[in-house]
Formats: sequence, C-alpha cells, structure tokens
Amino acid sequence: MSTARFLAVGHFSRRDAARISEAAAEAAGTAEFVSSVEDRRSWSSRYDLAGILLDAGTPGAEHVALESRAESERMTLPILAVAERVSDLKFGEAFAWGADDLVQLDQRRGLVTRMRSLPREPLPVPEAKRGHVLIADADRARRIAIGRVLRNAGYSISFAVATPDVARIVAESQVTVVLLNTELEPEPKTLIEQAERSGSEAMWIVSCAPRHMRRYRAMLAGLRSATATDGFAPPENMLFVSNELCSSKRVEQRASARLLYGTTVWFRPAGHEEDDFGFCYNVSEGGLYVRTLAPPEGEQVWLELVPPRTERRVRLVGQVAWRRPFGRSDYATVPPGVGVQIVDGARADLESWKAGYQAFLQDLS
Repeated sequence: MSTARFLAVGHFSRRDAARISEAAAEAAGTAEFVSSVEDRRSWSSRYDLAGILLDAGTPGAEHVALESRAESERMTLPILAVAERVSDLKFGEAFAWGADDLVQLDQRRGLVTRMRSLPREPLPVPEAKRGHVLIADADRARRIAIGRVLRNAGYSISFAVATPDVARIVAESQVTVVLLNTELEPEPKTLIEQAERSGSEAMWIVSCAPRHMRRYRAMLAGLRSATATDGFAPPENMLFVSNELCSSKRVEQRASARLLYGTTVWFRPAGHEEDDFGFCYNVSEGGLYVRTLAPPEGEQVWLELVPPRTERRVRLVGQVAWRRPFGRSDYATVPPGVGVQIVDGARADLESWKAGYQAFLQDLS
C-alpha cells in the first residue's frame, strides 16, 4: 500500500497535532501541517494528497475548503473537518463549506478509520452522463459547494448570476435541472412558466430561506416540474431533491417517503463499547441514511439520535442495508455513508421514532 499524504490546515495545538500525526501513521500515511490558505496552495500543488484535514475552529477555515473546491484538480479531493466537539451546528457548518465528514479530535479510532477509508490515488472526475445542471445563485460559496457535489455525481455544470442569464441558458441549452436561489430571483414562477411554454423540460429546484418555504411551495404548487427546498441546508441536499424530482415513479413505489432530515447520530457495531459520530441525511418510517466516511462494520448497528419533531434521544437497533464508501460514482445518489433499516429497540423509542416521522411528514405535506 502506498503512503498516503494528508495535509492538516489550521492552528492546531501541539497535543492535537500529535493526535493527527499518530492517526496518519496508523493509517499508513503522513501528515504535514500548514496554517494559511497560501501555504495550503503551495504545499498541495507539489504533492498528490489523500485528503485535507481542516480545523473547523480556525477563522477562515471555510475559505480553505471553498478555494480547494474551486480548483478543478481538487474537485474530488476529500476534506475532513476536525473539531474539539461535534454537534448539529458543527456538522452543518462543515458540510456547508464542502467538507465530506466531521470528526472529533479525541476520537482516535474514528480519525484513523476515516483516514484509512480514503483512496490512495487521486480520483478522476466522473463523466457527465446524467445531464446538465444550471446553478443560478448570486452566492459564490454556494455555487462552488453545490457544483462540486453535482459534478461528482455525474452532471455537467454551468452557472448564472443574473435572471436574464438563466432564461438565456435554459432557452439555448438542454438543461436537465435548474437550481434557482430566490436571492437571485425572488419571483421564480414567471421564469419557470416562460421556460415551460418555450418547450423546456428542465426540472426546477427553488432554494430559499427556511422561513419562506411555505410561501414558495404554495407559489409553485401548480407547476409540474418545480419544487422548493431549504437554501441553507448542506449542498448534498440538492442532490437528494434532484433525484426525487427526476424519479417520481420510483418514489411513488416506496413503502414510506424519504425525507431530508439532519441531526447528529451516535452509532456503533452491535455489542461494541465506543460510539462514533455521523450525521443523518434522510429518514423513512423504517430506516435512515447516515452520512459518514467510516460506516460501521458488521450487519447490525446500534444508533442513538433525536427523531424529527421530538427533543429526546432514542436508542435503536438497525440492520445495515448498504454502504457507500468515498470514491468515484458517476451515478451517486447519496454522499458517502450507510443505509440502515430499523429492526428493534425499546417500545417507547420505536413509538417515538414513528410518531416523530409521521409528524414531520404531515408538516411537509
């Protein structure tokens, strides 16, 4: 196995730097440390990297991730955010700037497992076989983060930063999906109707602030090819919404709807002592998908999380249905992680899970 080079970017204490170096060595790799964006550019331009470890607490950390994502040769490079403590807020921040996972610095096993899971050679960018996505958003950071997710999932990407550009590109190109942020176009219905009249078959995802979701859902209710979603959610959520919108027949055949839902998940292989951390990506009545670069081993897993529309954690027993490691996938439908079917748990916990799911589903209906 070739030696993996990891670049740790941030202001790490001596203790934390030692933890990272020891974890890299255990993962058959080496760690180098830099503290600035400029040093990151200089160092990473000279070497092939297995991944970047980014201190989530360093001011400007998001700029390191976004600038890396803006470089075409770094589009598939994994970024692992590290923090003193994980939380829903920390996960949300890390995913917003394009990190692939978040790990707690004192969780040695979790850090080693994630480093071992990463490819030793640079991954090629997937071929654009799924169609063309137009990302219409005035925010450069969001454009970069969303563009990276969808490009790695097999879409070709173009960008627009003004409403006239959106109309022109949709009219002139074979656009599969338009991601339109309401900060760019506050009244998207007219634009979408105009595109439909001109013969466009594009699906439209209108992203907005959570407080405006009801308004835009009502506005778009009569349109066959449009939906509204949370514009402040992790960029991978746009992939989920795109998949759901473009695959309505398959969605209708499911036993229960899959709903985007984000919260920290504590998990461990059944019978083990130490929990690891992941982040819930979506839920159904009978299961969930957990984002992580370190899916649990074995077929049965213990999970702990707060169900939708509740405030109390539940402990559930799950059966691993499938795993998706970090790597190339021209048709990726989810970020790296693990799909789990709920098979057991205390009666009160199972009831809390089902009640929370049903309340969440009703709120979104």
